[in-house]
Amino acid sequence: MLKWGLTIFIIAGLLITTLTGPPVFCREYARPQHSMVSDKQEEIPVLKPAGKKNELPGDRYFIWEFTQTPKMGTVILRLQIFDRNGERITGLKVDGRSDMPSMRGHHDSGEVAFRLNNRGVYLLPLNIVMPGDWEVILTFKDNDKVIYRGRVLFRV
Repeated sequence: MLKWGLTIFIIAGLLITTLTGPPVFCREYARPQHSMVSDKQEEIPVLKPAGKKNELPGDRYFIWEFTQTPKMGTVILRLQIFDRNGERITGLKVDGRSDMPSMRGHHDSGEVAFRLNNRGVYLLPLNIVMPGDWEVILTFKDNDKVIYRGRVLFRV
C-alpha cells in the first residue's frame, strides 16, 4: 500500500511539473543567458557592402572593409568617416560588438572601442573563434550621443 501511495505521489508531482513548469527555485537556472540585443529586438540596419558609402547624420558618411578576407583568428575591421566634401573626420567615437547571430551571447565581444590610427582610420580587431555567420554591430557617437547604429554581416 505504501508503495502505491509513493508511486501516485511521484506521478502527480511529475504531472504538475509538466503542466506548470519547473518549481520557482529551479527557474533561476533555466533563465537564458544575457544577449547583446535587448528583448525589444531593436531593428539595426545592415550596412552596404564593403567600400560603399553608408550615410551618417550631418552630411557625413563612412565606408568599411576588412583588411583581409575574414577567417579564423584575428581579423581587422577598418572604418573611415568623411564629411560631404570627402575630408576625413576623426572626431566621432565608434564602438563595435561582434557575435554569432545563431549563437547569440556565446561569442559576444561586448562593446569595444575602435582605435584611431595616425592616418585617421578607425580599426577594430575581431576574434573569430569558429566558422559560421558573424555580425559586428557598430555604434557611432557624437559628444556621447548615439547618432547611428548599423551592422556588418559576414561568413567565415
